[in-house]
Amino acid sequence: MTVSRISAAGALAGIVLLAAAAPASAESRTYVRSWFSQAMASDDTDCAGGVNPPWAEQRLHDLADLGYSPQQIETMLAAELSGKDRGAINQIIRMRGRKNGEPVNPYSYPETVKDPKLRASIGRYAYGFNLDGNGASPDSFEDPETKEQGVDHALARALGCMREFRGTLTTYPLYWDWTWGQLKGTEPAWLITISGDNLAQDGPVTVTIERALEHMRANTDGSARRDATYRIDPDPRSRNVYEGTLKNGVIAAEGTAIRMLQDPLVAMEFRMTKVHMRLKTAADGTLDMMVGGYQPWSDIYYSFAAGASGNESCSTGDMPGIYYLFRKFADAEPDATGQNSAISATYYMQGLPAFSVAPGRAGSAR
Repeated sequence: MTVSRISAAGALAGIVLLAAAAPASAESRTYVRSWFSQAMASDDTDCAGGVNPPWAEQRLHDLADLGYSPQQIETMLAAELSGKDRGAINQIIRMRGRKNGEPVNPYSYPETVKDPKLRASIGRYAYGFNLDGNGASPDSFEDPETKEQGVDHALARALGCMREFRGTLTTYPLYWDWTWGQLKGTEPAWLITISGDNLAQDGPVTVTIERALEHMRANTDGSARRDATYRIDPDPRSRNVYEGTLKNGVIAAEGTAIRMLQDPLVAMEFRMTKVHMRLKTAADGTLDMMVGGYQPWSDIYYSFAAGASGNESCSTGDMPGIYYLFRKFADAEPDATGQNSAISATYYMQGLPAFSVAPGRAGSAR
């Protein structure tokens, strides 16, 4: 054997030994968000007396709260139905707030409207987490999947009897189905990356949630495309990293907060404190994810109010009524007056396999 061959063999042996001594490379899987909604578990028993009236009916109750007599309301409704005066009722409703006796915008000034006392959910079940560490109480829920008691999801109480927000994980709430149809084409994609030494075994993992520079890649039917590549947005305002644990196929992670730039249609920012997460991956490569925490309810109300009467009549129902429900059920972060400024909430996300790269590094997929 020549010297050159001996040297080459020795070098090769050294490489093999170094590879054997080095720790295994961390495994990483990235998903693109393919669905987003409030996690609801509506059933036939959660609204005593039934769900709140549809908007076409509720607005007549609002007229009565303004002092219109049954005869006046009947006359206006008849004129609307006949086509003689289609806008009279809606014009009153659009300015039904009263300040110093004068009509004002009820969406910008909801407290100038009498509380319509909309029904709230009395249900037992809601998806979520025990955020405050307390046990079961009349105000808390049981998670229908994990069976955890003391679940804090007050947003489900507040919106649970509004028709537009009722649904399940498989029968999507109308409002969230509509908003997702808008968000997926106007908002940069959200990427969820799970990293660990071996994602096939129990142990510590890291969960990273961040935005892409591109919008969600879609198929011709509007659904998310699998295995698309996205560039990570370097803006730190939408980068969130959490330490978690993988156990029996489920990842649990917690963190102080989450902040993601979103869209004014739903909220300028998706932000929560005391964040809890539960993630599960399926054999087909898809991701199911619950994210819960305390959310400023003004963020949610703002998105409703920004759409004014169009939102109220088409997608949310009685908006000042929702404002009063939020005030009633808000359960965290009291302000200087003692009014809670945050409400516990849980959101459900789905994801499809994707690749993410740093901007300008197309070969760095993970």
